[in-house]
Amino acid sequence: MKSFIEKYHLKEGALIAIIFPLIFIPVTGNTSNVVVNFLAAFIVIFGLWLTNFILIDFKSSKRKYKRNRLLKYSRFIASFVAALMIYFIAGSLIDSSGTLLSSVKDGSSNSWIYLGIKILIFNAVFILIKYVYDTNAEKKQIAIENEILKRENINAQHETLKQQVNPHFLFNSLNTLKSLTKQDAGQAGEFIDELSSVYRYMLLHQDKKDVTIGEEIDFLKSYVYLLKIRFGSAINTEITLADSLMQYSMPPNTLQLLIENAVKHNALSTKKPLSIYIYARDNYLTVQNNLQSKPELPAPSSQFGLSNISSRYLLLKGKDIMIEKTDARFLVSLPII
Repeated sequence: MKSFIEKYHLKEGALIAIIFPLIFIPVTGNTSNVVVNFLAAFIVIFGLWLTNFILIDFKSSKRKYKRNRLLKYSRFIASFVAALMIYFIAGSLIDSSGTLLSSVKDGSSNSWIYLGIKILIFNAVFILIKYVYDTNAEKKQIAIENEILKRENINAQHETLKQQVNPHFLFNSLNTLKSLTKQDAGQAGEFIDELSSVYRYMLLHQDKKDVTIGEEIDFLKSYVYLLKIRFGSAINTEITLADSLMQYSMPPNTLQLLIENAVKHNALSTKKPLSIYIYARDNYLTVQNNLQSKPELPAPSSQFGLSNISSRYLLLKGKDIMIEKTDARFLVSLPII
């Protein structure tokens, strides 16, 4: 009951329904008529408040009504119809003095039309009040979501940097670079270029909420190159995405976190390579890898990666990621919006 009162701001509605009649209803004359007039006015005003706060929702109008304008307009029509019904029911059954319907006592069509217009205008005032409430609530919600998103992005940046700059990563990279310097100076130079591209991307996009899929793929190619040099034929990646998808956006470092997760929790060998596929399916960008459990205990997981990606997609796109796991493969599908 408390949540219902707070959701529809019934305290404020009741207060307005009390104050308004006290200001505009004359207190002279028969006491019983004054009480009846007050009660009828209270029911009309509170009824219009409750009707509009239930039927009209400006907060979700952009998302909910974007694809169905008929639903949007039907709610406004229902609001006005309900306003007419509330007014006439209160005037007929409660207002024994006939004050509410006094203007149509002559029964002329013009007087009825005039009364209907007044009721519609009065109802529009309550719709405007609902708009103000919803606009303020939406601004507060956006501020909260931006704060949460900012915190999630900071966590994502910290985790990504931690994964890349940790001693193991630097040790492996330097060992690889050392070997390449002795064996193939040209490839060693390429390795340094790709390594610098990885860090450059992370520094340039650390404060951004999202990047284009094209930017993320370019970064991922540099990261995958480092893995390929390190693991050789023990890891294979295949990216199959149409050029038309490159303009869509996604949270930065998302694909890198998924690739890192696959490498971290699966065994890699030239006989049983880890195969990673990135492709689009049914308006989702899917990252798929075969499952190859490590013979030893898997590396401890903070469960950060997937939960963080899920949180950022919910906040940025309003849609969650999909996770599918079978005995043979693991898939994470990211909404393309």
